This record gives sequence, structure tokens and C-alpha cells, in this order.
Amino acid sequence: MFTVTQAAGIRLAQKLTKKQAGDEETMRFVRKPHGWTLRLDTAGPDDVAVAHEGRTVLVLDPQAADLLADRTLDAEDTPAGSRLYLR
Repeated sequence: MFTVTQAAGIRLAQKLTKKQAGDEETMRFVRKPHGWTLRLDTAGPDDVAVAHEGRTVLVLDPQAADLLADRTLDAEDTPAGSRLYLR
């Protein structure tokens, strides 16, 4: 099962605030040739949703959820600031 740590949930919420996202907007993982990226989107009816403090901060379509099933999204502090990473 795809796991999102508390630190990653906080970082995703911060990203939404920074982007001035509306209540219905959330971050979505999108597969690219070089890996995964996040984009602002809205949840679809078949999406897997991840909430942090009552707000949906991340959605995955069913295919992405399957591909990331054994992964964990975490955040770590770097000199450039907090960064998300998959492990």
C-alpha cells in the first residue's frame, strides 16, 4: 500500500498553500519518462486520495496507485528547504 509520512503530508499541504490552491484542488502524481512529478489538479471519482489534517493533499489515479503500491512518500529538510522523495 502506498504510504505518505506525516512529514510528506505537511509538505504537500505547504505546496498547496504556496500555489494558493482552491478547496477542491490537490496535488497529483503524474508519470513522466524520467520518473514522477507533481501537478495541481482535482480529484476524480476513481482516484485514491490522501488527506492531511482533513484536507486532500494528494491523489493518484488507479494505475499510479498500483505502480506506487510498495513505495513511501517522505519529506526531508535540505539546505534548499524541505523536499519530497519516494523510497
